[in-house]
Amino acid sequence: MKKISIIIKAFLLLFLVTSCEDNDMLKGGETVTTPPVISSLASSDLVLSKPAEGQNPFVFRLNWSKVRYNFGSGQYIPVDDVKYEVQMDLNDNEFSKARTIAETQNLYTDFYTVDFKKVIDEIVGEETNTSYTFSMRIKATSSKGDAFSETVILNVTSYLNIDPVVKNVYIIGDMNGWNNASKDYIMFRTTNDYQDGVYTYTGYFPAATYFKFNSEEFLGSFDHMYCAGGNGVLEQGDKGAFYVPAGYHTISIDIKNMTWDISDPTITNPTVYNQIGPIGGFCNWNNEPVMTRSTFDPHQWKITYEFTASTACKFRGNKDWANNWGGKDAEIPYGKGIFDGPGATIQNAGNYDIYFNDLTGHYAIIKHLNKKL
Repeated sequence: MKKISIIIKAFLLLFLVTSCEDNDMLKGGETVTTPPVISSLASSDLVLSKPAEGQNPFVFRLNWSKVRYNFGSGQYIPVDDVKYEVQMDLNDNEFSKARTIAETQNLYTDFYTVDFKKVIDEIVGEETNTSYTFSMRIKATSSKGDAFSETVILNVTSYLNIDPVVKNVYIIGDMNGWNNASKDYIMFRTTNDYQDGVYTYTGYFPAATYFKFNSEEFLGSFDHMYCAGGNGVLEQGDKGAFYVPAGYHTISIDIKNMTWDISDPTITNPTVYNQIGPIGGFCNWNNEPVMTRSTFDPHQWKITYEFTASTACKFRGNKDWANNWGGKDAEIPYGKGIFDGPGATIQNAGNYDIYFNDLTGHYAIIKHLNKKL
């Protein structure tokens, strides 16, 4: 009798479950999901500014609508276990590497500067202050299944936590007796973006010359020099030297992509100046200090000078304003002067090594590392 009772109860339970499923079908058939919709953003272009120490300013709030589940007949199905994920990826990835950057049961999430920057850097793969285009979407998850919102696009420029430092790279070779600590010849740059690894030098070589390159932190050693590998590959270590015959040559190296190139510019009868010097407010725009001309290449000039205050600085040849070069205000420590340009601004007092190439207008104004800013 007891076994019969158990069988009857099991049958009734199966009947009730089947009846509920049949009842759901009677209410309207299969479940229809309406995914969340992200509200319009005030702006799709964001620039994150580095906050003060200990601060984490608000950036924006992302809002979206509630995911809805209905029977095909339109009758609403209440669901209590809905969770929302905010997913983000580089736009070109099309969410193939999507990261969940927030989880909530609310219909919004707030973003703050420091936290959002960490997300940006993790997605990009390095700390960056470059503009990137990102995609964002909402993933709704519940016992009724998953649903994804449409994508919104954000263009975000982040900031750097550290002050970028551009390496100083010097030429070591026949021109300075292979003195591996020499700062006589510097490689010039046309940008102060530390992520740009390109350095250049155009000069006159009076005889066949061998040389390598050494960055400042390794001066005094041959172990970490930049050397000439085959097929334009830049190698690092105590390896093969570069070579050029007598004449004018332009040497370019890229220490980020580890490449090099040597070309022959068209230079005919360039002016050889008797003197060149830095000039600016520090000397009342007159009687500029005279730089030392290289005995190897008459177009390379160098001086060590102490500035006592912030000042503009440009260059003048033969104390004649018909021969003057100036970079732009922010082109410091590296720049390329043009005729009658405004001049770079030296912000801080101190001792500086100053280099100038009168063939190209390139200059370098390098503050001594052992002096406080």
